[in-house]
Amino acid sequence: MDEPTEIEYVVVAFDRTFDYRKLNIAFQAIKLGAHFVATNPDRTCPVEGGEIPDCAAMIAAIEAVTGKKVEIIVGKPSPLMIQAALGVMGLKPEDCILIGDRLETDIKMGKESGIATGIVLTGVTDEKTLKETSIHPDFIFETIADVQSLLIER
Repeated sequence: MDEPTEIEYVVVAFDRTFDYRKLNIAFQAIKLGAHFVATNPDRTCPVEGGEIPDCAAMIAAIEAVTGKKVEIIVGKPSPLMIQAALGVMGLKPEDCILIGDRLETDIKMGKESGIATGIVLTGVTDEKTLKETSIHPDFIFETIADVQSLLIER
């Protein structure tokens, strides 16, 4: 939707096509009273050969021009995502494990939701980062293939 007067919610997500036009539409809509929400606060996205800017870049651009902070993150690390998923699947937190590659979103979300957590070291988190953090996963996996060993143990 390109008409700011018709926008009630500006929802920011990882967008490889984010440009000035989209920034201006978001700016105008928020200036007119639209709510400002985002899917996640990830700073970077791992890609082959390194990383690229992720959703945090779009959030920061919109916050900078509007002077307004994002109202809510509805994806990771928000417990809203976990609550919705557990409800749909009919599961209890203690019967699950959340596996991800980011301490500040994936693992934080699991911990705050009472779910066991596992970090995979093939994404953005490395062993050095693990030693320096206050967020501690329950399991550490070198690769996603190592998760199978946990499943076999159960």
